[in-house]
Amino acid sequence: MKTNRKENLKGLATGELRFCGDLGETMEYLHAYPVVSLEAEGDILSIDFSAASLIPGFVYGYTAKDIPGRNVIGAVSRVEEPLLAEESVHYRGQPVGFVVADTQEHARLAAYRTLVRIRKNEHPILTVQDAIARKRYYHEPMVVATGDVEAGYAASVHVLEGVFDTGAQEHAYIETQRAFASYTPFKRNILIHADTQAITDVQEVVALLLGRAEHEVEVDVYRVGGAFGGKERGGTMWAAIAALALEKTGRPCAIVLDRRDDILWTGKRHPYHCHYKVGCDRQGRLLALEAEMYADGGYYEDFTEAIMERSLLSLPGSYYLPSCRITGFSCRTNKPANTAFRGFGAPQATLLMEEILYHVAKAVKRDVADVQKINFLEEGQLAPYGMPMVDVAVPRIHEKLLEQVDYRSLRKAVDEYNASHMTYKKGIGIVPVKYGIGFTATFLNQGNALVYVYTDGSISVSHGGIEMGQGLFTKIEGIVAKTLGVSPDRVVCESTNSLRAGSVASTAASTGTDLNGEAARMAAQRIKECLRQAGAALLEAKYGLAAVPAHITFEDDYWWDARMPQHKLPFDALVSYCYFNRYMLGAQAHYATPGIAYDPKQGKGTPFAYFTNGVALAVVGIDTCTGDTHVEQVSIRHEGGAIIDYEIERGQLIGGFMQGLGYAILEELPRDKEERLLSSSLSTYKVPLITDVPDVLDIDLFPSQHEVCGVLGAKGLGEPPLLYGVAVFNAVRDAVEAACGGKEIFLHHPAIPGEVLMQCLDCPR
Repeated sequence: MKTNRKENLKGLATGELRFCGDLGETMEYLHAYPVVSLEAEGDILSIDFSAASLIPGFVYGYTAKDIPGRNVIGAVSRVEEPLLAEESVHYRGQPVGFVVADTQEHARLAAYRTLVRIRKNEHPILTVQDAIARKRYYHEPMVVATGDVEAGYAASVHVLEGVFDTGAQEHAYIETQRAFASYTPFKRNILIHADTQAITDVQEVVALLLGRAEHEVEVDVYRVGGAFGGKERGGTMWAAIAALALEKTGRPCAIVLDRRDDILWTGKRHPYHCHYKVGCDRQGRLLALEAEMYADGGYYEDFTEAIMERSLLSLPGSYYLPSCRITGFSCRTNKPANTAFRGFGAPQATLLMEEILYHVAKAVKRDVADVQKINFLEEGQLAPYGMPMVDVAVPRIHEKLLEQVDYRSLRKAVDEYNASHMTYKKGIGIVPVKYGIGFTATFLNQGNALVYVYTDGSISVSHGGIEMGQGLFTKIEGIVAKTLGVSPDRVVCESTNSLRAGSVASTAASTGTDLNGEAARMAAQRIKECLRQAGAALLEAKYGLAAVPAHITFEDDYWWDARMPQHKLPFDALVSYCYFNRYMLGAQAHYATPGIAYDPKQGKGTPFAYFTNGVALAVVGIDTCTGDTHVEQVSIRHEGGAIIDYEIERGQLIGGFMQGLGYAILEELPRDKEERLLSSSLSTYKVPLITDVPDVLDIDLFPSQHEVCGVLGAKGLGEPPLLYGVAVFNAVRDAVEAACGGKEIFLHHPAIPGEVLMQCLDCPR
């Protein structure tokens, strides 16, 4: 499909396309900055702005008592989390107030000078292990189960048990958290330009805090400078502070977080602590599995329960589990609320499942690739949550990849290399990915769009999706253009605005194109039917041709009747005719994903619209003297349905994989003994760089046809590629095993150089 991708890329390269943070150049804003707790838990004794008031440009200091409405911002029922702590604090970085000053620097300095006295709780819960010991969970554990686990163990030749932990991950978006609040003309509405993935969440929360009706709060987003889930709920708090500052001062107010504070005060990908017990036959076929996953959620629930739910559903992945019991515990700790992150619980579950299969393979003395293969789901089998599997693709993709890379020869070559080299060892890792597309909370699977065709043939599209670097706008412009048979150059997506697209889901869960693109297609289709009626009437009047709207065809900016293909007329001429003859040129549409329903209490249902599938293979080398890892080769085979824009999707695939590579072997968030972060900048937190791209990156993103897909037969591709990074982790473990003479390895995640080095030093020589 042709899209105006080149124009969008040109605008990004030249700086013509603007981000939320660029608004500071267009208007004079006061600046707000939060005053936060430095203690993990305690009672607030006093908040003193005296020293802050001496900072030049200081306007005022605000606390919870200054909130005119309700002090609630929770993700679940709103009341479970306040914007500003009132009597007690529950994590370091929790806002207890904020200051407003004339500049960003003055506001930040005034916030730092504010004296907050807190009676410290000497025994906060700072780790998952503490939460488990004290049984501090948000709710009862969630369970997904099927079959008879005990019977499965009884039939097993090997029964293994183990523990595995996954680390946290910082979002590292380009734009830090920020928002800009002003009044619309005549002060009727609050207008918030927010750095958010969730305009409806911001609108609802700000209305509650200010005691206003939701229609009085307008949230507008044109482009977000990176998010990865960290601005789904993460952006709401800061937008709310900007709105409160506006309402109190009567002047436009902004908030822009410093990078250090952004990292210290905001949630991450949830670290997990996991236990498992697995039974298998002589070949390594899984017969029974029990797994317990404990997520460090931070103090406030945020999306932790939903993320754990995704983990429970994702643990089986591409594998068939005839009997299993998977239990998820969401732990409350005295840390910032961990939140959504690309993959939403599936990466942790995938790491755990591949850890289990590795140890099964060691027990039965078989290659991991063979153990993967014999455990793959087959067509018609049920997932543990009761959903029948259709269009099962992973087995054939796995076979295709292994044939194309000549896996047996590659395995032999790596083993021979390792046998002849002492200090540099190589390893191979493979990971299959079967990722369910859709929100597990069924009600979120809906989208709205509003499309107008103007009299010159140009087309405006408003929808609920947020453009944050994933090419959503370009793809939706292409979808509308294809539907109407016109050039994408005619179509433009407007900013995402809560007054034009109300009550919309967050742009997340790889559904941005599915939900908003399908709604836009439906709206464009309604306009197309009116255009067909108008075209048939015009041809009847001009040529006496019997009016049959179904014969009207649109393509390449022209339209014609299939019975008179020689008479092609311009698209804009028909649009002009429609206007003067009172035909509809605008339409709104709402799309709700059909066929999905999931009951979390029973752990049963159809939580996903469809699955996106693929397999990755990685070859790495490790320096056993330093622990450094070099990724030599990565081969990915990924099926994308009827791909809407190949270059955008390929970019998403590579970007997602690189973020997964970072999660697997680079990105660590070390803490001191009091669980304070020791890494608070991008100089000490190691995200992947261009030098970390594999020497050979062999990508095959291929089209595919399936019974169930997204808009125009395409498949969501935002999150699944991150899971391919697990192949790199598996490869590092394989290399460390080679360094240890074939000894079974228990590699900690992430496999940073220090971890690799310690494993190698512990190996028998």
